[in-house]
Amino acid sequence: MPFHTKEFLKTVYLKSLVDVHPDALFSAYLHLYDRELYYRNTLIPLGSRGRLVLAGSGKAALTMAKALTRYLPRPPDETLLIAPAGGNEDMQGVYPGDHPVPAENSLASGQKMLELLDSLNEHDVLLYLLSGGSSSLFEVPAEGLTIEDIQAATRVFLSAGLPIREINFLRARLSQVKAGRLAARCKANCHVFVLSDVMGNDLSVIASGPFTTLDPHAMNLEGLIRDYALDRRLPEHLLHLLRTNPPPQAAATVPHYLIGSNMEFLGAAEKHLEAEGIHTLSYPESLYGEARDSAGMIAAMIRNYRGPKPACLLFGGETTVTLSGDHGEGGRSQELALAAVSLLKDLPGTCLLAAGSDGIDGTGEAAGAVVDSGTYGLALSLGLSPEPYLVRHDSAAFHRRCGTGIVTGPSGTNLGDLVMAMTG
Repeated sequence: MPFHTKEFLKTVYLKSLVDVHPDALFSAYLHLYDRELYYRNTLIPLGSRGRLVLAGSGKAALTMAKALTRYLPRPPDETLLIAPAGGNEDMQGVYPGDHPVPAENSLASGQKMLELLDSLNEHDVLLYLLSGGSSSLFEVPAEGLTIEDIQAATRVFLSAGLPIREINFLRARLSQVKAGRLAARCKANCHVFVLSDVMGNDLSVIASGPFTTLDPHAMNLEGLIRDYALDRRLPEHLLHLLRTNPPPQAAATVPHYLIGSNMEFLGAAEKHLEAEGIHTLSYPESLYGEARDSAGMIAAMIRNYRGPKPACLLFGGETTVTLSGDHGEGGRSQELALAAVSLLKDLPGTCLLAAGSDGIDGTGEAAGAVVDSGTYGLALSLGLSPEPYLVRHDSAAFHRRCGTGIVTGPSGTNLGDLVMAMTG
């Protein structure tokens, strides 16, 4: 077991973020040969008769744009990128959006995007950079709805603990920019480059699939309404639209190019761990459901582990947090780590890091947290008990007081979450 295990795991996490930054990911998939752009061995025709337009949306839109432009044979004629507010000073054509709940910035940026698409013709080429966060960062509500309606629905979906796949399935019916509606509107030759934060890399789910047709029967709509009590949580006019406004089915087929996914994130961590002689076991797409339940599953696996040591179990995916009426700050990774504090206290030599790839875990400033078998005793010495913080979903406050939070700032990538559980 490496000494200072918490710091060791933080170092592995930070090195892994570098490995899955768009600069590194694009270099693995793209190349420019004889002034032609290729994704692996596939030619991406950029045309010569019309404009070359670069657009994108999501938490990684800016870093993806900077990475992609190095492979273009000529500068774009126009650029429109929608990203979280801040950090946009050195690029032209950047517009801010709101996250995790869309607001006025998202509405203004969504309208800008529709204006751009409406200006394109069949001779133009649109290169679109898509990453998670887009669902909130730009929005144009369906006819008859306001941005306040979208905000109300989003808050209900988030607080009810719906997984992201189900959330995107529902909000696609309340929007003019989701579930293939941009593809249906765009006359240009479109090519979409994707960073996936969705397990299984379903293009209709990633960022609510603005260029991908969504099967209206992919999920049981009435079952979701019933199971999450949406008929009691949502106003009647939103329920009506959910039931009567399926996404279009005639959207043009737009080629998508997967640049990175949660698998690359886990693979990067595995590489750095094994370089230090750590035995690794990887469980991709294993994080789902309530964050505290995943903590219980991981703790049980550590307890039952009988293989070579030191060892690290790797988990990837995204959990959920169902919020109570009165709740604090935090996110799914911080809550998972908080739930693990009590579970690890009688497992000497264990350590767990849970963090998102985007550098922002829910509300607050942390990307996640790292705890070990001594964190419970540390908390007690500070007069803290983990359980009340779990009940209030106030994980950020707990980790700030214990010094167990991980703060990186926005990372420029977005490939889901990583949990590393180490035992010596």
